[in-house]
Amino acid sequence: MLPRPRTAVLLALLGPLPACPQATEPGPTRVSAERPPAADDPRVINDTGDYYAAGPGRSSPTPAPTAVSPGTGRPDETNGKCRLYAPELPDPECCERQLGFDVETVKAACGLKLYLGESFHATCGFYFLADAKATGLPATWFRLSSVHGASPRDAADAHDEYTRKLSRDPEFRSVPVPGVEGAFWSQQDDLHWAFLPGWSVVRQFTWQEGSCSEEGIKQILTALVAAPEIAAGTGRTALIPTANPPPRVQIEPATPADLAPDTPAKAPAKPSKPAKKPA
Repeated sequence: MLPRPRTAVLLALLGPLPACPQATEPGPTRVSAERPPAADDPRVINDTGDYYAAGPGRSSPTPAPTAVSPGTGRPDETNGKCRLYAPELPDPECCERQLGFDVETVKAACGLKLYLGESFHATCGFYFLADAKATGLPATWFRLSSVHGASPRDAADAHDEYTRKLSRDPEFRSVPVPGVEGAFWSQQDDLHWAFLPGWSVVRQFTWQEGSCSEEGIKQILTALVAAPEIAAGTGRTALIPTANPPPRVQIEPATPADLAPDTPAKAPAKPSKPAKKPA
């Protein structure tokens, strides 16, 4: 009688036996080292570049919150120099030079309620909200910079030539601003530009259609022209931009012809006669 072979030897000779389907358990997910799995593969968890097989008790880790730089998306004054604000620009900076922009003048001229702040990105941008309490409103912006040119006319001509080539519009041209002597402005699509006198450098003021009424813009341009020049490198004296001192826009007094027909002008009062002394 032959000895009974051991079970292990018998299994080796017979090879692998088919397993019962109900007893089969899923094996671990294999991840190829040559090509990372798709980001939406439900079998895989991506933990900062390290891949793990998904399974009971395993879920994708909560990503760490992204640090937002001061002034990006919300006003910030921690720099001690300016109220800093940029809608999306990371690491915004305060404007490099004060160019006569006065926040209160702009708010009054355009009916804006809240000043969000400033930031520099090629030119200096100033941001406002029309309603201080409403949420989700896009910011109203204005931009100001110094540009090359011996005069506003020269700067406007250079701007016109560049814009004509860029837009292929031979009719594009800057024209004098009515009521603001020496200033020129132009428009294309929803953008407006103005080139201003009054300083040793020409300043370019830019705004978007709908930001302010035409009369309001003229008030802003008049104030910028009247603002005393601030030398480059002059330190800031306040977090909120202001002309130093703020420009005064003089309002002419009403004449009798301007009064309504039913509101007649009053004659000047006659001086009263001194009382007679008793005899």
